[in-house]
Amino acid sequence: MPSLIHGITSLITNSISTTKSLSKGILRKIAIIGAVFALAACGGEDGEDKIKIGVAIPNFDDTFLVNMKDSMDKYAKEMGNVDLIFVDAKEDTVKQLGQIQNFIVQQVDGIILVPVNTDATQPMTDSIQKAGIELVYLNRRPSYLPEGVSYVGSDELRFGEEQAKYAASKVEGGNIGIIMGMMTVEAAILRTQGVEEFFKDKPEYNITRKQTGLWQRSQGMIVMENWINSGEQIDIILSNNDDMALGAIQALRAAGKLDDTIVVGVDATPDGIMAIQDGALDATVFQDGVGQARGALDAAMNAINKKPQEKITWIPAELVTKDNLAEFQAKS
Repeated sequence: MPSLIHGITSLITNSISTTKSLSKGILRKIAIIGAVFALAACGGEDGEDKIKIGVAIPNFDDTFLVNMKDSMDKYAKEMGNVDLIFVDAKEDTVKQLGQIQNFIVQQVDGIILVPVNTDATQPMTDSIQKAGIELVYLNRRPSYLPEGVSYVGSDELRFGEEQAKYAASKVEGGNIGIIMGMMTVEAAILRTQGVEEFFKDKPEYNITRKQTGLWQRSQGMIVMENWINSGEQIDIILSNNDDMALGAIQALRAAGKLDDTIVVGVDATPDGIMAIQDGALDATVFQDGVGQARGALDAAMNAINKKPQEKITWIPAELVTKDNLAEFQAKS
């Protein structure tokens, strides 16, 4: 790079000495062009070896997704040769499709995609594959998963089953309310299904309420407030994630009903763990966001570097209660 700058400087100096009629404005332009050229060349050297991966997240307001995003960013920094480009779809499928098209235009090396709608991924998948870009789906498994595309996540049915088993171990019967995530997402469907399948042959338990809380704490609180105001007795609240469970806890506490209600979440977010410590949340099922984030980045790098990669990578789930909280925190 110094030789390039020296050459440009020599050219300008020689021009001054041989062409006295050149104006100061022209000389200034030549100097600016040379400087810009030199800086551009330097910038290219700095970034030319970096692998670029676009990461499409449905919602930066979702606690679990943000924790997973931060874990992936940290892991990429440890790798050192990866640049991650994060985008937020704000739970808008059309917006996410546009973000994917932008990644394709930017000619990224790979894309890690947490879809807004797991039933509407085919146009994005086909576009990415047509562009020759490696694709890994993360956390929310799409219904369309062709050859050459991999998925990293957890067995969603298991989360619901673990919630139901825990609740059944605490009370011998009662009314159950399920606060669901967005029903365009496989996780919400399968976690709810896991609960329903566990209780289907147990007549002493009745699922009397099911409603979406859109994965959000504020919506979980609204759902719970409406159920309380209906006057119906609900003994067990099983939420598809911790945030909605924490919203339900706010409503139950305000109504003086928290001590009489079993509340179980999913994810083991930091706020969820704190609520277990405080005795507000009875249990949660750990969804290993760090493991999923690292697994997705590993899968993308394997695909980019043409290394063998499993089509589906399952990250195990684990029930967390006050009884095993210290053990869980120690290994986490």
